[in-house]
Amino acid sequence: MDTLSHALLGAAIGQLTLGRKVGNKAVLAGAAAALLPDIDVPIGMLLGDAAALTFHRGITHSLVFVLLAGCLLGTLLGRGRDGIHGREWSLLFCAVLLGHLVIDTFTSYGIQLLLPFSDRSFAIASISVIDPVYTLPLLLTVLVFPWLQRGRMRHALALAGVVLSSAYLALTLYNKQLVTAQFRAALAGEGIVGERLFVKPTMFNNLLWRGIAESGDGYFVGFYSLLDKSPPADFVYVARNGSLLDEHNQAPLVRDLLKVSDNYFQVEERNGELYFHDLRYGKAFEWLRDERPNVFTYRLVMDTGRMVDLETISLEVDRERDRSTFRALVSRARGQL
Repeated sequence: MDTLSHALLGAAIGQLTLGRKVGNKAVLAGAAAALLPDIDVPIGMLLGDAAALTFHRGITHSLVFVLLAGCLLGTLLGRGRDGIHGREWSLLFCAVLLGHLVIDTFTSYGIQLLLPFSDRSFAIASISVIDPVYTLPLLLTVLVFPWLQRGRMRHALALAGVVLSSAYLALTLYNKQLVTAQFRAALAGEGIVGERLFVKPTMFNNLLWRGIAESGDGYFVGFYSLLDKSPPADFVYVARNGSLLDEHNQAPLVRDLLKVSDNYFQVEERNGELYFHDLRYGKAFEWLRDERPNVFTYRLVMDTGRMVDLETISLEVDRERDRSTFRALVSRARGQL
C-alpha cells in the first residue's frame, strides 16, 4: 500500500495499544514504525536495480522481521521514563509492523512473509496499491486525535477507523471472487482455454478490474467493471516471445525476473536489445487501447552475449494526458464503455 495508508494504520494501532497511557507518543510511534518495512526501497536503490528486484518486499516484509524489529524497538523505548514496560512497547511495534504486512499482502506485488525459511511470495491482489476508499476512514479518524484528550473517544475513533478500513478489505475479497467468476465465464464463452488467470483491480479503485489469462505462448488481457452491464469482452492477445530468452534461461537474473513476475511476462527486442515486461501490470491505462509504456519494464544488459545486469526503465508520465485519462478511468469504472 501507499505510504500514507501505512502511516495512518500505524497511528491508529498505536492509539489502540498504548494511546490511553501515553497519548500522542503512541500515535506518533505507530505512524513512524509503520514505515519501517519500506526501508527496503532506499536500500534497494543503493544496491542497484538487479538486487532491488528481489530485495523489495523481501526480508523487511517477513514475520521474522516483525518479531525481531518489534521487540528491539520495544526494548529501546522501554528504557524511557513514561512508566511503560518494554513488552508493552514491543506489542505496539509488532502489531504495527504486522499491520503493514497484512495490507501489503492484499496488493498484487507480493511479499515474502516466510523469509528466510521460504522465498514463497504471497499476493492476494484484491486492492490497488493506492485506494482512497481504504485510506479515507483512517485519515478522518487519525486527524481528529490531536484535538481530543486521552480517553474513550480517541480509542473509539481509532477502532472505528481500523474496523471500517478492514471491512473494505473484506469487501475487496468478495469483489475479486465476483470478477474472477465473470472473467472465467467470459473466457470459456469465447473458447479461450486459460491455463492460469491473474485478476487485479486498476489503480485508485475497486470497480474496474484487469484479467490476464495465460494461454499457450501468450496471454489474453481484458477488463471488467462491477458496474458493467455485460461480461468481459474484446480480449487482447499478447505474445510472450519467450524464445528470446532461450539463451539466457539459466542466468540468475532471468530466473529472478520470472519469479517476481510470476511468469506473466513478455520479451521484446528493440535495436538488438532485450526488454522484459512484467505483464501482471501491463501498460499504463491499458484499457484505453492507445500506445502506452509498460508499467514495469527491465532492459537486459548483455556483455559478450551473456546477461550480466538489468536496468529498470522508469515510467514516464505525460501530465496533460494523465489528467484526461484519469477522467476516462472514472467513466470506465462507472461502466461507461
